Amino acid sequence: MKTPQEMVIDALQDVGEISVNELSGLLDSHSPLHILDVREPQEVEQGVIPKSAWIPRGMLEFQINNLVEQLGWNPNEPIYVYCRSGNRSALAAKTLKEMGFSQPVSIAGGFTAWKDSGYPIAFRTLHF
Repeated sequence: MKTPQEMVIDALQDVGEISVNELSGLLDSHSPLHILDVREPQEVEQGVIPKSAWIPRGMLEFQINNLVEQLGWNPNEPIYVYCRSGNRSALAAKTLKEMGFSQPVSIAGGFTAWKDSGYPIAFRTLHF
């Protein structure tokens, strides 16, 4: 049997990771980005990475295609996925890859690393 941490390590070998510093640079370039928050509602109330969309991890498989269509995301472009610390996002990114998305990437350290690095935080009403 695999431990959750072993599953995360396996997922990261399959999908890869980006640092919050790299993500901030991409946001600064003003290129269109696909950023996906997979945290739970009470976590999202603490703030989000700007320009991110939200689907709780438990609903990802059921709602991602609707979100992609609604937002006009290209499933062949990178989708940067984050959670609180980077573990659930690794598993979510692997799920996206299994669903046929070609470039899902987990954000190392998740929202905690983003916030602790002093990057801007946005707030929004929760809807999914």
